[in-house]
Amino acid sequence: MGEIKKVVIVGAGFSGTLTATRLLQFADSPLEITLIERNERVRGGGIAFGEASTTWNHMLNIQAGRITLYRERAEDFLEWANHEADRSEWPTRWKYHAFSLSCVVPRRIFGQYLTERLHSTAEEARGQATLIERTGTVVDVRPDGEGHVVQLVSGDEGQVHTLPADYVVFATGHLDPVHKPFYDGVKDSARFVFNPYANSSRAVFNEIRPDEKVLLVGSGLTSFDAVVSLVNAGHTGEILICSRAGHMHGTYPADHQHDIWQARRPPFLDTETLTADAVVEGVRAEYEYLKASLHDTHPDVVAERIMKAWEPYVIEVAQRLDPADVRMLLDKYKSLIVASRTSTVPDIGNVVRSRMRSYPGAPRTISQLPAEITSMTEANGKIRVSFSDRPDLEVDRVVNCLGNTTNYGTIAHPLWRGLVQDRKQATPHGKTGRGVEVRGHGQLVAQDGTVSGTLYGVGPMRQGDETVRRGRLGAFVFSIGTLRNQCFDTAMEMLRHMRFPEVTAIPEDVSHCLVRSTDWLVEHVGAPQVRDKVLAHAQESVLPATQAYLQARERDQRDKLRKAIADDLAEFAPTLDLEPAVAQRLTLLLALAVEKHVVLSMCDITRLSEWQSPQYTELVRTAAVALK
Repeated sequence: MGEIKKVVIVGAGFSGTLTATRLLQFADSPLEITLIERNERVRGGGIAFGEASTTWNHMLNIQAGRITLYRERAEDFLEWANHEADRSEWPTRWKYHAFSLSCVVPRRIFGQYLTERLHSTAEEARGQATLIERTGTVVDVRPDGEGHVVQLVSGDEGQVHTLPADYVVFATGHLDPVHKPFYDGVKDSARFVFNPYANSSRAVFNEIRPDEKVLLVGSGLTSFDAVVSLVNAGHTGEILICSRAGHMHGTYPADHQHDIWQARRPPFLDTETLTADAVVEGVRAEYEYLKASLHDTHPDVVAERIMKAWEPYVIEVAQRLDPADVRMLLDKYKSLIVASRTSTVPDIGNVVRSRMRSYPGAPRTISQLPAEITSMTEANGKIRVSFSDRPDLEVDRVVNCLGNTTNYGTIAHPLWRGLVQDRKQATPHGKTGRGVEVRGHGQLVAQDGTVSGTLYGVGPMRQGDETVRRGRLGAFVFSIGTLRNQCFDTAMEMLRHMRFPEVTAIPEDVSHCLVRSTDWLVEHVGAPQVRDKVLAHAQESVLPATQAYLQARERDQRDKLRKAIADDLAEFAPTLDLEPAVAQRLTLLLALAVEKHVVLSMCDITRLSEWQSPQYTELVRTAAVALK
């Protein structure tokens, strides 16, 4: 048995838990994974799916057929929910529910699914990989030779522990909620809910009297969650949803399908010098042009379809504009981007929309308030809210629904302060000001430009990279699909690095194409004369075997397939007529390059049809429709 590699994952929410699951699933050498979570009430689900901040009425904003943890097994959640899940603690509504492709799912059920898959995968990996779950706050990660030392504080007395690690994955989730200066006058008030996802939030919502007037500041998905929390707590009074521009998420039609469209390259990109003003005017004009072409599309999803089709052009805009302009556009139009990029499933949206109209005997209880807040003060058991463009307003409660901060350059938490400000091992994202700089597999980039092979990030900290690398905007920078891809890809890259550290030499821009990967490989080892032979073998033998390996459900199947790949390459190496050491190095890198290519293909939503199961076909239609 070889040396045991130690991986520490900081954060056991969605991203940390799924990364651990993927490492356990594909580990092929001795591996110890320590999964650390500071808040046990969000373990296995984070703030989105944990019990601390959700009720059984908080639903996922995506259909059941699209929430599998495994890109290679689209039906996995449905199989688990309908045949494996322990329903003993579920309420009656869900205890006897048959889940289908298009139905909604309570977030708590998804959190249970995530946790049970982690533990079942850990059980299957016994003898090869070990999972250790610990509670505590990681306050520092320091270099130690070729590895790292992780400092952990745990227990009521603040006991300090140090853990050695060969690899560290940062899955610390969202930063603290946004704090605006106009909150200063009420920041210590019991009538102000700064973090609606805090451990105490459910108790706070339950304390609000049914007839109290509540102001929600921000109109994104957090405000929809807050409405669900209030309604679940029995609130029947007035709710005001305030944002400067008054944008709000639409509602998907009942028969909605997430089509993938193609759109022409916007004409404004043809200009030689691109400016922020040109982008704004060009986007407006092109949106109207495309909108007129989508005659049969539900109006609530037109913007989402267009923004998805624009992702390649978002990448170009981000590359061509100065960072200051990119940040200005993302900040100024944040509300519009967020509301346009994602609508809500009816079970979420209708809770809000139905209360925005009156019925006989049931008056409207929710209103939009487009206004700019300037200050808040508390007096006589009320909060007085002042605006720049309308009269003052008195409310009983204020809930902050502005989302989370994204600037890692000013974060006060000791872990990130040490990584960013003190030792400069991590770099705030330069182009967008959102998250940190990473390379394609989530490798952290130090402030001197060094790319780490042993420090990785997954989750919301990669939102800036998702925008400039893949053109994602709004909630899609940290959606289930986005994070599912990140966790799979990062875990596989770490395992490849454990097998052969030279994998870091493979350029990021060749993995999408097996021909380009082969061209790079033979030049890298100094054997261009075997290019055609290597490419043919990669396409005819290594590629299909690797696809089968990555899609295999059982560990013994994967073990057999991995051995078959190794045996095949061992037989292939002598036929290259190269020095034995060169041939061995070439075949090792070939296996890694093909695996990188297959994983990238599996994570490419535009190529999903190559991997979907038959029952998934009717849910996601991937045939592109060109808009000319």
